[in-house]
Amino acid sequence: MKKLKFILLSIVTLIMVPLSVNAASGTIKVTGSSQVVVGNRITLTVTLSSSTSIGSWQMNLNYDKSYLQLTSTNSEAGGTMMAASSATGVKTKTYTFTFKALKSGSTRVSIDSYLAYAFDDLSKMDISTSSKTVKIITQEELEASYSKDNNLKSLSVEGFELSPAFSKDVTEYTVTVPEDTKEVTINATENDSAATVSGTGTFEVTQGTNTFQIVVRAENGSEKTYTVTVDVTDSNPINVTIDGDNYTVVKIKEFLPSANAYTETTVKISDFDIPAYTSELTGFTLVGLKDSAGNIALYIYDADNNSYTAYNELKFNQLTIYPKETDNTLDGYELGTVTINDIEVPAYYTSSDSRFAIIYGINVETGEEGFFKYDKTDQSIQKYDDEMINSLLEKNKLYSYIIIGFSVILVIMFIILITKGRGKKKKKKDIKVEKVEFKDEPENVSENKEEKTEQPVEENKIEEVISEDFKLDEEIYDNANNKKKSKKKKKK
Repeated sequence: MKKLKFILLSIVTLIMVPLSVNAASGTIKVTGSSQVVVGNRITLTVTLSSSTSIGSWQMNLNYDKSYLQLTSTNSEAGGTMMAASSATGVKTKTYTFTFKALKSGSTRVSIDSYLAYAFDDLSKMDISTSSKTVKIITQEELEASYSKDNNLKSLSVEGFELSPAFSKDVTEYTVTVPEDTKEVTINATENDSAATVSGTGTFEVTQGTNTFQIVVRAENGSEKTYTVTVDVTDSNPINVTIDGDNYTVVKIKEFLPSANAYTETTVKISDFDIPAYTSELTGFTLVGLKDSAGNIALYIYDADNNSYTAYNELKFNQLTIYPKETDNTLDGYELGTVTINDIEVPAYYTSSDSRFAIIYGINVETGEEGFFKYDKTDQSIQKYDDEMINSLLEKNKLYSYIIIGFSVILVIMFIILITKGRGKKKKKKDIKVEKVEFKDEPENVSENKEEKTEQPVEENKIEEVISEDFKLDEEIYDNANNKKKSKKKKKK
């Protein structure tokens, strides 16, 4: 009996040992950022994986709700529970969870319960897990942790030597290059990998001084600027002074800015053949001048007077205008200025708040010189129609004269009416005196006086006065006739 028990125990042991050795295994990992700012969001990923196919699984994510608030997830139940099965088996299953950080501190996110079964034999899998610790900080703590290092680790101009030699604490450098040098390459690296550098690369240079700035921005936002001045030697520079500012004449054609509707040419200046532009339409010869900062612009060169005038084009879709000052004036307009393409030019306005400005200039494409109307709102320009505007102004003057004429006529008519009314009043007063002369009929005179007082005349109503005067004349006429009749009766 004991022997039989031993045999059975041996069989069970032999069966169990392979099963434990060959059991499928897997892992559950929680990954993502280790730091987040209060109020911001952080996304963590839960990954179940195995070297063999997984048939079904169940997991639950655990976190401290006083530190984190779950805002979104792709789990099957929409919460922290992850449970599903696969008809074909999977080797990896991933879930994402997005949280909002509620307060500063350190919190742990983990898997507190889990279960997985192999796809092939539905056996329970051995699963190992990991957790994620998240540090939540304030914005002030984050900014305080930023690096303040805004220094360069190295700075160079390819093929040339800096003066003085580079040092992270020195910010001003000079490089001298031959006169035929057309471009230089500036290289620089930041001292701190968290910083950023701008201003490096390959740049064109012209004869004279060329200035370049390399800016280092630290992680905390602070900046430091290094300046490299590249001097392209010119053994015989042509220096020009305009309004107290110093310039040099550009001797290399490739460095000239473009000029619309002009042709390339050369002009003799100080025994040098200087690249230039010319136009028969405008009559201008344009050369390039470079200022002390290395900026190049076109200037009108007057060979007779050896003078230079800044050339500023106003470029539009259809026209290119060179603005000029003029002695011509526009009736009904006020002189002021308008800024077009950052260039301030004289302009005429009908009023200070007018949308349109009238400028004087030359169309460099046609050579036509005159006034042009500029729309400040649409930033467009067109030829100013002098004939149409002058016609409108003449019509406005004519209308003004007509209105003034009608006003004068009305005033004269009003004066005549008032004068006529006053004349009628004077006539009526004279008639009263005649009525008093009838001494033998005082009653009639008295009656006439009473009738007069009963019919007052209003001076401001001319028509009523005239009507009353007519009535009074009729009464006097009747009284006079009655008096004559009564005299005839007495004689009888």
